[in-house]
Amino acid sequence: MCNLYHLRFFFLLSFGGSFCQSSAQSGCPDPQALNYSSTATTNNGSCLYPVTNYAPVVKATLPNDLQEISGLHFAGGRWWGHNDGGNPTVFYRLLPETATIAQKISLQNTDNKDWEDLTSDGAHLYIGDFGNNYNDRQDLGIYRLPLSVVGATANEEVTGNEWTFLPFHYTDQTDFTTQPEASTEFDCEAMIFLNGNPHLFSKNRKKHSTTHYLVNTATGAAEPLETLNTQGFITSASLSPDGKLVVLLGYELSGVPKIFCWLLWDWHDGLLFNGNKRRLELGNVFSLGQAEAIGFGTNRTGYVANERVTTNGITIAAQRTYAFDFSPWVPESVATKTPEILESPVFPNPFSQTVHLPVLDDNQPGLLRVTNAQGRVMLQTTAWPRTLHTATWPSGWYVFSWITPVRTVVMRGLKQ
Repeated sequence: MCNLYHLRFFFLLSFGGSFCQSSAQSGCPDPQALNYSSTATTNNGSCLYPVTNYAPVVKATLPNDLQEISGLHFAGGRWWGHNDGGNPTVFYRLLPETATIAQKISLQNTDNKDWEDLTSDGAHLYIGDFGNNYNDRQDLGIYRLPLSVVGATANEEVTGNEWTFLPFHYTDQTDFTTQPEASTEFDCEAMIFLNGNPHLFSKNRKKHSTTHYLVNTATGAAEPLETLNTQGFITSASLSPDGKLVVLLGYELSGVPKIFCWLLWDWHDGLLFNGNKRRLELGNVFSLGQAEAIGFGTNRTGYVANERVTTNGITIAAQRTYAFDFSPWVPESVATKTPEILESPVFPNPFSQTVHLPVLDDNQPGLLRVTNAQGRVMLQTTAWPRTLHTATWPSGWYVFSWITPVRTVVMRGLKQ
């Protein structure tokens, strides 16, 4: 007899095969997609969407103190923002609805070399000093400071012993020679905090794409996980409070510069680009300026902010805030689940000819899926082999996912 437990288990597996006259089908399960499949029970990231135009609602003009706003984030019940590189080491508590500054906080004993985005783990703010316009920086890092050190006065100072600098390096960058700005591949302006770590999204000016990096704050290694052809430059990122939706903000320079965002949801296996990916066209530089900051306030709503844009002393677009609502495209019932992350339990790591998997503490039936950094499936089996022979695998990072009815365990390893 077919029971609900087995049906639920097979709904989770992304491979064919029948059971109780039922077959798990991989495809596009989003009814809004052009290639929606009513029989798809697992998402294979293939959903295609029509061109979608959406204009965020103009709210207010920001003061001159924030005319180069580059980061915007909601944490601790308050909104925070900061300016781009070359400005003072100051971030602000602000009210996006009215674009007023409620508080000015100075970070002491450091420099704003190129602050580009900020995020939070709930207890700390993270400010990313990782702008790298010419590909040659070797001092990239992220400032971490407890929200609790920010007092209540209009002008606050965070001393050098209250913040921590977390240096990092891209593990796939070997050339640090100065490059023309249009050819840089290791610039970054976007960051979220997910599953205990900062995650970065590069601004690849050479390929008009973004690479998703996981930052190990203990070792300083920023590991490339996957790449998305964004058809433009990514300038900010935000994760919804329910952890189910990521938005990537960006601009495209062909013709009249256009502003867009990518909505990412229903992902799996510790990656973000293997689920639904929908692009919204938000406007152009005349209507939305150079938008470089976005943040969720609720699960599907929040604010965008743009820098002031001037040409020959004439202001084309003032610095403003705009309200957005993504609920028409991504309902709060989406299926994204947060996996359990095991930090490098495969061994040896790095590996070469073989890699060994750990003993798991459950006896649930499941699916082992191994994918490379581009999301290609290298192996898929319902067995749990303790040893995998990897001599023929190309070098690079691999994700080992064990999917069961009760949890998804994600492990990572580097093939040399």
